Amino acid sequence: MASNDSETGFTRREFGALLTGALVGAAVPGEVLGQARSDVPASPGAILDIADWSYFWFGVEHATLARGTVVNGMQMYVEHWIPAQVRHPYPVVLVHGGYGQGTDWMSTPDGRRGWASHLIEQGYKVYVVDRPGQGRNPYHPWVHGTLDAQAPTFERAASTIGGAPNQAAANLHTQWPGSGDANDAAIAQVVASMGQPMGNNAITQNVWRTRGAMLLDEIGPSILVTHGDASVFAWVAAQERPNLVKAVVAVEQSAQSLQGQTPERLAKLLNIPVAIVTAEASPSTTTDPGIATSLRQAGLRVEHIRLAERGIRGNGPMVMMERNSREALQPVLDWMRDGVEASVTKGAPAIVTSGVDANRNRESTALKLADQGGFWVGIKRKPMPYGTIAQGQMFVQYMIPAEKRYQHPVVLVHGGGAQGTHMMGLGRRPGWVHYFVQAGYSVYWVDRPSFGRSPYHPDALGPSHLNNVPPFEGLVESMNVFKTGQWPGPGGINDPFVDQFMACESGNTSDEAFHTDLVWPGGVELVDRIGPCILHTHAFGGFFGWGVADRRPNLVKGIVCMEINGNPFAAQLRWGLTASPMTYEPPVTDPAQFTLVDRTPPPDSPRPIVSPYKLQAEPARTWKNLKGIPIGWVTSEFGAGGSPVAQIAFLRQVGCSAELIRLRDDGIVGNGNLMPMEKNNHEVFGVIRRWLDKNVAPPGRA
Repeated sequence: MASNDSETGFTRREFGALLTGALVGAAVPGEVLGQARSDVPASPGAILDIADWSYFWFGVEHATLARGTVVNGMQMYVEHWIPAQVRHPYPVVLVHGGYGQGTDWMSTPDGRRGWASHLIEQGYKVYVVDRPGQGRNPYHPWVHGTLDAQAPTFERAASTIGGAPNQAAANLHTQWPGSGDANDAAIAQVVASMGQPMGNNAITQNVWRTRGAMLLDEIGPSILVTHGDASVFAWVAAQERPNLVKAVVAVEQSAQSLQGQTPERLAKLLNIPVAIVTAEASPSTTTDPGIATSLRQAGLRVEHIRLAERGIRGNGPMVMMERNSREALQPVLDWMRDGVEASVTKGAPAIVTSGVDANRNRESTALKLADQGGFWVGIKRKPMPYGTIAQGQMFVQYMIPAEKRYQHPVVLVHGGGAQGTHMMGLGRRPGWVHYFVQAGYSVYWVDRPSFGRSPYHPDALGPSHLNNVPPFEGLVESMNVFKTGQWPGPGGINDPFVDQFMACESGNTSDEAFHTDLVWPGGVELVDRIGPCILHTHAFGGFFGWGVADRRPNLVKGIVCMEINGNPFAAQLRWGLTASPMTYEPPVTDPAQFTLVDRTPPPDSPRPIVSPYKLQAEPARTWKNLKGIPIGWVTSEFGAGGSPVAQIAFLRQVGCSAELIRLRDDGIVGNGNLMPMEKNNHEVFGVIRRWLDKNVAPPGRA
C-alpha cells in the first residue's frame, strides 16, 4: 500500500496554544509539531493520588480449533484507578458506545483530561471498559462477525461528531475543540480510535450481560455511566445483577437503546435510578425524551438532564470530549451525589477510605501523577471510493509522575502480536509502567498499528493477520515463555495468568516492511513532541528503536532492547536488523550491495544460539546516525528472540555502543522472554534502571 500525507493528532502540550490561536482548524506545519514540548501543561489539574492502577480481562474463555486452543474472543478489558482516598460509596464504571473504546473517557481529542481523571479527582473508584471485540480486546472476525465493508471515514465523523444533524443544531454546536470538518486534527483523533463493534443482537447482549455481571461481582455495588448504545450494556448487566447496580447515567443514548427490552426485563430495573443526559446540539434531543417517557411508563425513576437547562450550552453528541467537558460532567456529579449517594451518606460523616484491599499480597501499584492520558500518532489519510480513512495510527498512553526525578521520558514498545498491556503488568501485578513512574520517569507506551487500541480494518492495513492468533499449545510448552521458573502461574493451558496473557494476543503482522513503514513515522512524531527520550523495546518491537533513532538521533538518548527478534540479514530483515532501509555510511540503495560472511558464536553464548550467523564483510558500512547512542541489550537465562551474540556483533560492527546485559551476571535466573511480567520483574527492572543511571542519565541530571 502506498503511504499518504500524514494527518496529525495533538497532545495537550500543543493544543493549549493552538486552540487559543490562529492555528485552530488550520493545517499545522510540520515545524510546529516538531518542536520539543514539556511533559506537563501549565494547569493540567489536581495531582492524581492513585492507590491502585491496573487492568484485567473478564470472561476469558477457550475455543478449540483445528490448529489448537485459542481465546474465544468474548473477553472484556477493564482498566481501573482507585484513588488513595475514596470519598464516595460506589465505584463508577464507564462504558463507551458505538465504534469507540475506553479511551473516549480517558482524554479529550485536544489533549485535556477526560472524565475518568475528573472522577478520580473527585474521589471515585473508576473502572473503564472496552466492550468485547473493541479497544484492547482483539477483534476476531470468525467470532465477532464480518468487518464492515467500509472503514470509518473522516467525512462521516465530521458530519456526525464535529457537525450536527441540521443547520439549526449546527449553529448551536460551539463546543467541539476544533473546526469540526474532515481536516480537523481533533476529528482525526476520534477517527483513529474507531474500531469495529459487534452487532447489537441477542448474542452480543448476552456477552455484555455476563461480562458486566463478572465485573460487578468483583467490585460490588456501582454506578454505570454509558455513552450512546452502551446504555444497552447497562440495562442487561443491571438485569443480571440488579442489587449491584445503584444507578445508570445514560449519556446521549442511541435511538436503539431500548432494543430487545421487554416490559418483563425493564421490571428488573424498577429500583435503579436512571439519569438521561442530553446535549443541546445533539440528535438525541429528538429521541431522548421518548426514551425517558418509555422508561417512566415501565415504572422506572428517570431524571432527564438537559444540559442546556443547566447552563451547559453548545455541546454535540461527544460531550465528554468537548471544550467544556469538565463543566458538562458537573450535573452528573450533582445527580450522583444528591440522587444516588444521599441515602447512603445522610447523617453520616464523609466517606474517606483507603483505596487498596489490605489483604492483597502483592507489590504496590500506587502512582502519584501530575497528569495522564492518551493520543494517536502517525495518522495517515488514505483515499477510498467511499471517503478518506485513517491508516497507520498508533496509540500512545502516558503518565507523568508528580515528582519527576529524571529528565528524559521513557517510550515503551511491545513485541510480537501483543500490545501495550505487556508493559502494564499481568494479573493485577505491577509492570514496567508502574516501576518507571514510581522511579520518577515520565512514561509513554504504545500500541503499534493494528494492535490493542490501534484499530484494524483491511482497507487500511491489508489482509487480516487477526486469524493467526497463536494457539496455547506451542507457547505453554516453550521453555522461554510459560515454563520458566519465574512465570507467576503454574504455566499450563488452564493457568489464569496464561489466560490473561493470551487475551491480548492478535497475531503478528506478516509484512514486516509495510508495518515498519507505518510505525516509524508515528514514532518520529512521538519523539518530536516529547523531546529527548529513552526508547525501550521488546522482542518484535525492536525495529522501532533502530528506525526512530536513525531519523531523530539527537532526540534518542539511549536504547534498551529486551531479546529483540530476528538475526542479522535473515528472513525479512534485508537491511540488517530491519525490514526497511536504514541510513548507512557509505550509502546503500539495495540490500544486494551488502557483502556478507558467516560468523560462528563463541562458547557459552547466551541463548538462542544461531550458528553460523551473517555479518558484513570488512570494511563494513556503519549506522552513522546511531553512533554515540548507548544501547543495552537485555537477555534472560532462557532467552528468546534473535541471537544476542549475533545482534551485538552486528551493532558493534555498524559503529554502535552496544552492551550485552545478561541477567545472570546480576544473579537473576529463571527468566524467559516475558520478563516484564514474571515474578521477579521488579528485580529485572532494577538491572535496567541501574544501567540507565550509569549510561544515560542519573536522577536529577540536567
